[in-house]
Amino acid sequence: MIKSKETLKNIIPYQTDKYYSEWTLKLDSNENAYGAFNSVIDSIKNFDPNKIKYYPAYGALLDKLASLTNSIPDNFILTNGCDEAINLVLSAFLDKNDEVLSYSPTFSMPELYCSIIGAKFKKIKYNNRWEFSLSDFISNIDDRVKILYLTSPNNPTGDVIQKKDIENLLTTYKDKLVLLDCTYFNYSSYNIQDYFSLVNRFDNLAILKSFSKDYALAGFRLGYIYSSPLIINEVKKVISPYSVNACALNSGLVALNNRNEFEEIRLKINKSKEKLVAALNSMGFRAYNTEANFILCDFGEYADFIYNKLLTKNIKVKYFKGIEGLENTFRITAPRLEDVDKLIDAIKPRDLLVFDLDGVVFDVKKSYREAIKKTYNYFTKLTLDDVAIQEVKNLGSMSNDWDVTEFLIKKAGVKIDYNQMVKVFQDFFFVPNKVGSKGLIDNEENVLDKSFFDKILEYADCAVFTGRPCIEAFYSLEKFGIKKCFSYFICNEDVDGNYKPSPYGLNKIKKNTTYKKILYFGDTVDDIKAGVDASVDTYGIIPPCAPNPETTKQKMFEMGAINVFDNKKDLLNSLIKGDMICKQ
Repeated sequence: MIKSKETLKNIIPYQTDKYYSEWTLKLDSNENAYGAFNSVIDSIKNFDPNKIKYYPAYGALLDKLASLTNSIPDNFILTNGCDEAINLVLSAFLDKNDEVLSYSPTFSMPELYCSIIGAKFKKIKYNNRWEFSLSDFISNIDDRVKILYLTSPNNPTGDVIQKKDIENLLTTYKDKLVLLDCTYFNYSSYNIQDYFSLVNRFDNLAILKSFSKDYALAGFRLGYIYSSPLIINEVKKVISPYSVNACALNSGLVALNNRNEFEEIRLKINKSKEKLVAALNSMGFRAYNTEANFILCDFGEYADFIYNKLLTKNIKVKYFKGIEGLENTFRITAPRLEDVDKLIDAIKPRDLLVFDLDGVVFDVKKSYREAIKKTYNYFTKLTLDDVAIQEVKNLGSMSNDWDVTEFLIKKAGVKIDYNQMVKVFQDFFFVPNKVGSKGLIDNEENVLDKSFFDKILEYADCAVFTGRPCIEAFYSLEKFGIKKCFSYFICNEDVDGNYKPSPYGLNKIKKNTTYKKILYFGDTVDDIKAGVDASVDTYGIIPPCAPNPETTKQKMFEMGAINVFDNKKDLLNSLIKGDMICKQ
């Protein structure tokens, strides 16, 4: 295989959506929630078809930008979004081993482009959330730094850099190029002309601007670079000809001619942010208002749960999971003012229903139970029935089917190596890299199906507490299309060896989720004991494979189950029509 350039070796490609999705609220990419101006939409409907067959001509839009900035068209170059603008400037001015200095966290693409070139992206951490410090920035400038990359308002922190600080850098470091990304500036309370006025005074400033966030033209990919003609001329050497299409040009020009339409949107977005920040802070989270069209919120230990909880309601936000400096934070695009309550209601605590999987959500008679029988037969050459398995399950401290299998084999007088037994069991049950059927796991049936959870999710949130390894739990949940119904998962690997009947897993759920109350549903005496010891409302479910339902039910009541349900219909009726969960 032909090798790519060395600088690409450790680069992970930027991930984008393959298909349009019908989100209830799409709040992850900072698009303008109100959409393109009516004037722009009308212009698209009436777009001159003759312009499609010719290469685009950029003069009209360049002239408009020049007139708005009291400059000349040679001060501008149009780009395919702001991403291309960043890449072009870095490609034109950076050599391998040069350095770019920036604050962190910030927009991710400049660092990626630097890596491709072989340059270093040097990051300074905020000392205070989220305040730009000129002195800290200057203290990190040395001879290796060639470009000072700044975003104002910054993405994702939303802070604005004062004009005087930009002016200080331009004056002090005339041998450095200040690359200033102003994508979100029209949402701020500042006047962008304060920045633009600096271009005519300094030839080491390049301002980047996009039409995506304010003018809602993200789908057309339109941006520009505003700088001195000398810098613009260098950038022209690396840009592809005609990278901006004719329809984008037309829409950008119409948007600039109707800028007054944006002011009403900006005011609504500000009200939306204020309302959302106040609501989140009142819930105990730490929300930051910004000078952009998004907010940043730290959800602490509840981040995983809240993120998945929003996904169950078809709401998408940007989760900076594992990103240094942004741990547990979401960047949330400001929704339309009329949609704020919908987002707030989706985050508010509700009753949390926690489900064991085997015997509750899935009928495992033909999967796990069959794997126990086959493994037992493999080592003992004997036949095992369901009654014998259930009797062991009812003993307690036997929630793990590997342990059940070992117990039964040893009871038959056969000595085995535990690890070897587990391997044999898994070869029967689940081989993830196997082509076609993965094993007996594909024989199990879905008892509590998507229609069940769709009804439950109208009133409550759902979580999983299972002894299955994550890979097996997620495989079956995804196969039956119900994984997205759950907001939190505790699997075999998540309990540090504290398996049921230990309440460890449920206590972990209590610590990392928000709820009014927790209801736990299990099919074994170990499940019931775990729930009771965790001090949550605990209910039994008679598994479809139970050979003696009444005996199992009696055992569950003896362990402290509040109630025991024989089937899905009874459970659903009690949840929806009864008073088990709060429906407000």
